[in-house]
Amino acid sequence: MPQRYKMPADCDTELWSLVKPMRVAMRDQGLSQAQLAIRLGCDRSRVSRALSARELPPRHLILQIAETLGADADAAERRWARNRARIPNARARSAAAAAGGGPLTWPDAYDGFLRDLRDLLRENGITQRELTRRDHRLKRSTVGAVLRGDRSARLDVVIAIVRACGVSRDAEQAWTAAWWRDGHPHQADQHRRRREGYEYMIRAERMKLL
Repeated sequence: MPQRYKMPADCDTELWSLVKPMRVAMRDQGLSQAQLAIRLGCDRSRVSRALSARELPPRHLILQIAETLGADADAAERRWARNRARIPNARARSAAAAAGGGPLTWPDAYDGFLRDLRDLLRENGITQRELTRRDHRLKRSTVGAVLRGDRSARLDVVIAIVRACGVSRDAEQAWTAAWWRDGHPHQADQHRRRREGYEYMIRAERMKLL
């Protein structure tokens, strides 16, 4: 009788149903994540994230893994689509992906702009280290500071990041427009000053009531 493959405690149940057949196939074939990554021609970290059942992996990667392992790729695609449909903002994200990887529009402007950049990297399975390999002008420390919001996102850095993700030309233009709208280097400071001014007004009003 084959050994049961238990779901790790920190996994998402629906995502586990997506990746479990591939993890079982790896076990049966005696393959490690590093060995599978070699067959796929990618970093082991990409395989680890894709099979973690903690986040939805890119569609093309999960199908590539299924085909490489001889798993049911059609079933994997159906499970991927079902998971995609239940993720917040999935429809909007799918529309952005259909447009070639363009950004979404967020009510929180600058924070949303950075969130889109992080999502673009995650959905394409690109790490900060891989970014610096694809474009040697990018420094890992700079990219990390930009994505965390610790440093303003310069347009040349944003364009280098989205180009490394292989977005379409239309999507690149959309990112440029979004930068001028939401991601301009001065936007972060404007948001901070606006918030600090609002908080100061609230404190002043409270003091009057004492």
